[in-house]
Amino acid sequence: MKNFMSLRFIDRFSFIYSMMGIDYEVMRKILQVRLTMDGRRVPTIMTNDSKEEKENSFKKSLLMYGLIGLGAMAVIIPDFPLFFKMNIIYAIILFMVMTTMISDFSSVLLDIREKNILLSKPIDAGTMNAAKATHILIYLLSITIAIAGPALIAGSFKYGILFGMVFFLQLILVSGFVIWVTSLLYFVILFIFDGEKLKDIINYFQIMLSIIMAFAYQFVGRIFAVLDLNIVFTPKWWSYLIPSVWFSAPYGILIDKSYDAHYIHFTIMGILVPILGIIAYFKVVAPYFEKSLLKLNNNSGKQNKVAEAKGRRHKKIANIFCFKPTENIFFRFTQNMVSNERNLKLRLYPSLVIAAIVPLSFIVVNFDKSRSFAESLAEISAGRGYFSIYITVGLLAMSISSIATSEKYKGAWIYKTLPIKNPGSIYKGALKGFFIKFILPIYLFVSIIFLIPYGLNILLDIGIMFLTLILVIIVLFHWGEKRLPFSENFQHNKGDSIGLAITSMIFIAITAALHWNLREVPIALAIYIALLLISLLIMWIKSFKITW
Repeated sequence: MKNFMSLRFIDRFSFIYSMMGIDYEVMRKILQVRLTMDGRRVPTIMTNDSKEEKENSFKKSLLMYGLIGLGAMAVIIPDFPLFFKMNIIYAIILFMVMTTMISDFSSVLLDIREKNILLSKPIDAGTMNAAKATHILIYLLSITIAIAGPALIAGSFKYGILFGMVFFLQLILVSGFVIWVTSLLYFVILFIFDGEKLKDIINYFQIMLSIIMAFAYQFVGRIFAVLDLNIVFTPKWWSYLIPSVWFSAPYGILIDKSYDAHYIHFTIMGILVPILGIIAYFKVVAPYFEKSLLKLNNNSGKQNKVAEAKGRRHKKIANIFCFKPTENIFFRFTQNMVSNERNLKLRLYPSLVIAAIVPLSFIVVNFDKSRSFAESLAEISAGRGYFSIYITVGLLAMSISSIATSEKYKGAWIYKTLPIKNPGSIYKGALKGFFIKFILPIYLFVSIIFLIPYGLNILLDIGIMFLTLILVIIVLFHWGEKRLPFSENFQHNKGDSIGLAITSMIFIAITAALHWNLREVPIALAIYIALLLISLLIMWIKSFKITW
């Protein structure tokens, strides 16, 4: 097997493992096998690569992370206190690394398959746990350095070698901190729940954590106040809960020469919390964590009653929206699949939540502390901020591509064995099922929120946007590749995905512009609605005339 550079680097610190009672040679062999097998796994950021490109997918993903790092590098250039700049940079790094931990390495952290093989051999559980943690640390550190690399180089040129040394050492602490936090939170969940319920809890926890990380960076900007173009830091009690502040504090001391007590406190936390966390992980958390993982194999029969009730509910809904038997069956089939597939929900739910929340931020940003709530609300209602609902329309429309993917895609051969003459009924039922399950509730939620400040005056506009949403979905389906529901792997090469995304953005931009310009002309708006309805009817009839 290949003697990886990362292994040769870790060899220099073998004494640390020995001090912790770990058999380093055995751990190294396990780690070598893990790294070899990882060459066959495609990172989430590169899931659209073709099979020929997957061999070097991790290296290519590092290039993608490096491009993201260019944005972090741009923060280093302006001339204002380094403490503030590093807060932004560490927020970006923590967001990306935590997201990667969730999307790519939760399966590694929660994997129990190798226990059946390794623990039957004369291998200590602590050694196996060390191999797992080191394996994750190697990849997270690689990704962290790829993201932080441009900022590390630019900062070293601007602030000197001391900056570079501190930054590099802290990247190791950041990676360790992410592993510790993730494993600790998973341990709490594993300690409380078991069986199928536990798997659902973990899945929703992953979804929730990825959503939180997507919006948590906004709090970084709130720890600063911009007064007459001078950035001022006022420490609050909750500042001590923000990791980016801990890791940024040493730069305030060493580079900005600010020796305030809170900088010292933050610096101590940035060093002690990751180190003590990793020690606690190996000594306390890991042994119980690995034992708790065995609960993942425990299945409970209590889920049957829940599944039966859900099936009856899906059948009632299907009878309302589907009139043909085949269409009705695949409506229910789609709703059952998207309800039960954990990997699909993990990939789909964060984007749906973003579709619901991002437009609402246009309302929130208009609230100002210098004005009363009523004044802010009056200013919002006087504008046309509700047109940001078109962002929701675009994101929801593009989510329909998820219908084609599944972790159980190998069972798709069953489609060709069924006595179905018209496959259009399959697609029609699947689209309706997905639309009713996810798209309609989110659109209604966003619409109701916007009705609060704008009132019933925008009810017609919401209706127009809803028609546009349905039309965009049908257009994307009509122009896209016809892939049967749940028939392909998540790593399938979606060659037309970029084209469909561009098509969606162009289509929505045109319809939004037309809507905006016709808003104050009632007759023109009525004609526009009629054209939308006619287009919708024509596309609906035309798009599902499909043969095998």
